[in-house]
Amino acid sequence: MVIIMSFDGLLLNRLKNEIEFLKTGRISKINESGDTDFIFQIRHQKANYNLMLSYSSSYSRIHLTNKLYDSILKPKSFTLFLRKHIEGYFIEDIFTNNLDRVLVFKLTGYNEIGDLNTKYLISEIMGRYSNMILTDNNYIIIDSLKHDGVSEYNRTILPNALYEFPTNNKLNPLDYNINELNEIFKEIKSPKDIIDKFNGLSYTFSTEVFKNDFLVENFYNYLRIENKPSIILDNQNKLDFYFNPFSYTIKKEYNTISELLDDYYYELDLKSKVKQKTSDLNQFINNQLKKYEKKLTKLESDLILANDNEKYKLYGELLLQSPNLKEKKDKETVFDYYNNEYIEIKLDNKISIIDNSNKYFKKYQKLKKSIIYTNEEINKTKSEIEYFKILKYQIEDATINEALEIQDELINNKYIFNKKITNTKKKKKHELLTYIVDDINISVGKNNIQNEYLTHQFAKKDEYWFHAKDCSGSHVVIHSNILTENLIRTAALLAAYYSEYKDSSSVCVDYTQIKNIKKIPGKRACFVTYKNQQSIYIDPDIEIINKLKVKRLWQIHIKNLPTSMMK
Repeated sequence: MVIIMSFDGLLLNRLKNEIEFLKTGRISKINESGDTDFIFQIRHQKANYNLMLSYSSSYSRIHLTNKLYDSILKPKSFTLFLRKHIEGYFIEDIFTNNLDRVLVFKLTGYNEIGDLNTKYLISEIMGRYSNMILTDNNYIIIDSLKHDGVSEYNRTILPNALYEFPTNNKLNPLDYNINELNEIFKEIKSPKDIIDKFNGLSYTFSTEVFKNDFLVENFYNYLRIENKPSIILDNQNKLDFYFNPFSYTIKKEYNTISELLDDYYYELDLKSKVKQKTSDLNQFINNQLKKYEKKLTKLESDLILANDNEKYKLYGELLLQSPNLKEKKDKETVFDYYNNEYIEIKLDNKISIIDNSNKYFKKYQKLKKSIIYTNEEINKTKSEIEYFKILKYQIEDATINEALEIQDELINNKYIFNKKITNTKKKKKHELLTYIVDDINISVGKNNIQNEYLTHQFAKKDEYWFHAKDCSGSHVVIHSNILTENLIRTAALLAAYYSEYKDSSSVCVDYTQIKNIKKIPGKRACFVTYKNQQSIYIDPDIEIINKLKVKRLWQIHIKNLPTSMMK
């Protein structure tokens, strides 16, 4: 499914109208949520609002957010620069320029020596050319997120240069009344002509204008129409979003553009960040899987050969009991009195019949002994395959910190060795994804380390444990010894969703008390056996989970994984 993403100037202008209530608000905190992402906490009328400003190539946008975009512990220098220059400043005005994808915050505040001054924070939401620029009151650039000697619009984006808004010969469609538009539209023959003539309009908007004969009326009205922002599916089955669904199939409606963008981009953005930061780890897991699967194929072939060892014992016996055989032949036909038939036996013509017989007996003994070893190796290899399949599932939905925990687990198990010296005595605090249901905490383990900690250390013996049956998935614990139907259904829903069956229906989830959970001898602690369980079948539903109250989430620290060498 192709994603178009109609973040045009008209949508940004409407978003500006939505967030204008933040005027007079104070920027109380600036946090970094990624290499190009920032969360501004704005204090306005005794309430805090989080404003996401993203300048990534794929997911650039601005919107209010209620999602858990957590902060980086060690922010980069540009974040520290922003904190120094505009943290504590008030938002005096918010405006766009000529319907371009440029949003400007006019800020006022006091500098280090107590003088009141004005600065402009300029957000250019232009895909891979997106940028955040801070200027003084004369639009002299103080600094920018991305430096560019000659930018897309032949501008200089460097400290001490004069900031210039992007310019073109296009018209601002909001500046014209319907009579003036009638004159302009005499030259308009296609949706592309609209895009070439007017600034800030997407292909989604322009094509809708041409769906009937009233072009000018459509154009004028669509610029001003009020409707619910929606994620839509067009006639070519392409996913899109816009402030108005027009005649397209509506996938989901929202009350505000911020709600739409917040919902639409959250998982896409998070998964993209995790993928960038964990690509080496993911490749290592896949390589290990391939290695052990290849090893298993060879071991199974060896086992078939080893199980065929009895024939070599038979060859040895038949050669010993055939005194009339001639020496130095490549093969000999002898009578097999066990099966009452003649068989052909290959010989080494450089040695005697007795030596050939002894050679077959030695081969028989070697293969007989190897059966035990090969079976042990097959079991170990199958265990390794099972383990890395679990890691492969876990890394797909991991946050950065959860991925780092998986890497720590691989280091501790000596699959990876780290060049950096780590303090092995220092214990990490495990923070678990925890939901509150009917004033009861329900915790979810997102990887092997968390699962082991939750089940074998954190949970009490009389609390209840849930897990999707016969698949890789999270350990889920209700921190209570009393169950209600709502608690059971919610914990089962979480166990089903946080498992490899998340996209299935009617997932079987087993549950029992912690005291019935046991580690499996000889296997890693993430593998358990249990008894006295009950089962419930449930359909995973992310919409229900999103409505649950979250108590605590692991901080998502966006940083590169430590340099490591693979075994």
